[in-house]
Amino acid sequence: MDVHVEAQEVGPAANELRERIQELEREKERLLKSVEEAKSAAMSKAGEIAIVRSKHDKVTKEYERRISVMQQAHADVVAKQKAELEKTKKDREVIETNNLFLEHDLARDAAKAKQTKKNLKDGAAVKAKAGPVSQAVTPKRHNKVLPFRDGFDDDDIVLVSPSKARDRPKAATPKQGGKRKRPVMDQSPIKPLQLSEPREKAKPPVVHESLNQQLHLALLAKLEKDEHRFEFMRRLLNHRPRTGHERTFESLTQYAFPSNPSKMLSSLVYDDLATCTPESHVEDFAQKFCYIFFDLWEQCLKETFYTPLYLLVDTIRFILATEKMGTAIAITEKALPLILASVDLVAIPIARASTNPAFISDRDAPPQGNLRSKINVLDCLSLLHTIATSCVTSSEAISKFWQCVPNDFVLLMLMKAQPLDQIMLMLRILSTSALPGTVGAIVPVDSGPDQQIKRETDTIDRLTILLFETPEPLQESTKSSAYDPPSICELRIQVLRVLGGLCVHQYGGRVLAKHRHCIGRLVRFMHDQIDALYNYRTLTHSAIVDSINISMRILYHLATSFPDEVDMRARLSVIQGGIHKHLVALTRLAFSDAIVLEAGIEDEVVDAAHQLLEEYLSPEEGEALLQVFSSGRSVG
Repeated sequence: MDVHVEAQEVGPAANELRERIQELEREKERLLKSVEEAKSAAMSKAGEIAIVRSKHDKVTKEYERRISVMQQAHADVVAKQKAELEKTKKDREVIETNNLFLEHDLARDAAKAKQTKKNLKDGAAVKAKAGPVSQAVTPKRHNKVLPFRDGFDDDDIVLVSPSKARDRPKAATPKQGGKRKRPVMDQSPIKPLQLSEPREKAKPPVVHESLNQQLHLALLAKLEKDEHRFEFMRRLLNHRPRTGHERTFESLTQYAFPSNPSKMLSSLVYDDLATCTPESHVEDFAQKFCYIFFDLWEQCLKETFYTPLYLLVDTIRFILATEKMGTAIAITEKALPLILASVDLVAIPIARASTNPAFISDRDAPPQGNLRSKINVLDCLSLLHTIATSCVTSSEAISKFWQCVPNDFVLLMLMKAQPLDQIMLMLRILSTSALPGTVGAIVPVDSGPDQQIKRETDTIDRLTILLFETPEPLQESTKSSAYDPPSICELRIQVLRVLGGLCVHQYGGRVLAKHRHCIGRLVRFMHDQIDALYNYRTLTHSAIVDSINISMRILYHLATSFPDEVDMRARLSVIQGGIHKHLVALTRLAFSDAIVLEAGIEDEVVDAAHQLLEEYLSPEEGEALLQVFSSGRSVG
């Protein structure tokens, strides 16, 4: 009975203690959670403070650097202006001194001229007053003034003894009347001749100096034109397509069109050349030659007579290489249709066979192989590249060039089925298409407002796919069955250079930023190249490092210059594992030491990766990465 009562009394107390213990445990958990939250908040604040401090230090250093650069530039400008001012002062002093000398000389010459004029006037007046002189009177002899002023003439002094000199009477000064006169009989019976006044000398014809100068310049211009024309003809007549080959004009004597077999191609050239006038300028002369060869080229395409095409293409390339760029610009509209038509004859069957196996037999057929041997696509593209680089000097000319190039041709020549050297040359040609308002080929205005954007999207899509595709040579090629890794690396670097060139203008960068796959493919390519960096290969290591640097610069430019167009997570989601590859690639670059296998990675690239990571990650994620990765750049 008592035990039961005691148990009843202990039961409520135990329950109360149990509830108290549970309450204390909950309080403990709450306190521990508060502590964890406080620690997390403190860590977050510390991370934010560290990020802010690093940004502040970076901004401070950049500000100090800019200030020092501006101060140095200001000091250089001030020093340069002082030097120019001193030089101007010295020049002015020299000019003033020269002016004083000139004024003095002018005054002296004027005084001399005035005195001479006065003397001439006085002499004329004296002669007029004197009248004619008598022939019977000897002219008066002026006495000389001796130094001793003794009144004697030197001729009258006779060396005699002193005594005789005293006894001799002094000779008187002769008078005019007492002078000896010529007897009248001694005078000539002929009257003196009447001399006429001297004739005035004929003045030379006055020729204006400006007229002489104009005639001189015109003569020089004509001689220079003739010399250039002669030199052009000399070079052209001596030209050979290659060493050991006959001269071009000698080779043209061996070919004739099937429609006119009796007339050789050289005769057609001479007939057209006979229409040139001597007054044509040397550039017009070279342009005339190009048009002559274009006419032959066009006729070859019409008659499917491709054997002499290599001579025509080589001669036109030679003319453009030795003449001014204006010649290449002037022939653009005539040359491009012929070049594109010739390249299409070879490139289209290759591309068709790569996309449809049913056309492989057509590609490998003997007629097509014979066509590839007669039409040198690389020479045609080289001619196209020469014209494109010449047109770059004028915005109007380069716009007209890309209006003549269809976008399908660009996509055709960038297919992996084409030979590698042709793809590389087409990439160089495409690099000239970065204009302020367009990228790549320019479609006609009447094609619709969206056609230009669609064509630009197709071009960028083709370029970014080339970062992963590997071209394969044709089976008939005498080279190895596959291109070597350095050549493939060079191809991908060239693709990156083209993409970087498109970013020069705001329009091109915005087109890349808007492209659905461009940024994702850049990240994937950069991730793959960083993986390849640690698989050291002597021949390709430096090329891989260059590709990483270029791709990181392009990615940073697009992400920072067009933040309103780039949603990084959306761009990465279209690539399989894109977010993971983006994070790994940026982290590896941000914490790179640039030594051993990572040697060659630029400091600017590392800083760009740091900045993109800071914008992409939260402070907690950044601190976690900092604890996992450490490098000489990140410590301290």
